[in-house]
Amino acid sequence: MLNLPPEILRPLFIAGILLGFMSTIDTLAYGVRTAGVLSKRLALSLALFNVVVTFSRMGNLVQAPIIGNYPDKVSRGVYTTAEVLLALRINLLFVVGGVIIGALLMPSFINLTRRGIAIVERRGSLPPAVLHGLLRIWRLPLYLRAPRTSDIMPYLDLQAIPRGFLIFNVFVTCFYSIGVMSTVMAASLDHNVAATSILLSGIVNGIGTLLLFIIVDPPAAIIVDQCIAGIRPEGHAITLNVFLVCTRLAGTLLGIAALPLMARYVLAVAHWVDAFLT
Repeated sequence: MLNLPPEILRPLFIAGILLGFMSTIDTLAYGVRTAGVLSKRLALSLALFNVVVTFSRMGNLVQAPIIGNYPDKVSRGVYTTAEVLLALRINLLFVVGGVIIGALLMPSFINLTRRGIAIVERRGSLPPAVLHGLLRIWRLPLYLRAPRTSDIMPYLDLQAIPRGFLIFNVFVTCFYSIGVMSTVMAASLDHNVAATSILLSGIVNGIGTLLLFIIVDPPAAIIVDQCIAGIRPEGHAITLNVFLVCTRLAGTLLGIAALPLMARYVLAVAHWVDAFLT
């Protein structure tokens, strides 16, 4: 496959499937807030939002050590740095696929989440609500909805919401997508600072975190609150959801291109740390 050695294909696909799953869940998480607007239950929807995101993060327990093993194989001569870069970019394509799958599942997910919010409110906590849903799993097809272009077109009015923070969401997604991968690539490039590089993901993810909580999240929260308060139409929450998904896709694609640059950035910081402590 694209001149990759057979030894790398198995970890590549295992990590890729896990990354794609996590990406799908993270994309669907946008829909929880939209469901909260449509059901007028924002606080409850945010609680479910945290559950969804936490669940997706569990995939990191498996995939992170898999791609973290790439530099070890490079040091033993099993892989080359060029092969690792290609493998990581293929892994990012799985993330792109996860965003697309999440977008296609979004209408069904919003319907299910709205129903879930009602059940949690009635049952009082999450475990009884989950049990209630499992006992009635046969009703699942009633809430499934295929995405249709005609349903999305009314919500493509970019004038309805502020545009500036959406641009920053591209970079937030970019940094989050390649935070760990850039450290793996840096460790593959120079084994003398491999351990230092692997532990520097925060200098990439941290940029994304600052942009998210300072620039992206506040305007999005204002739009959601205004929709619930009736200041904005509820459709603006759906418009926000659509463009967040679009910018998420753009950010992941940007990450594929930016991966080598961010790896060099991590490597430079690792060398600085090593020299500072010598």
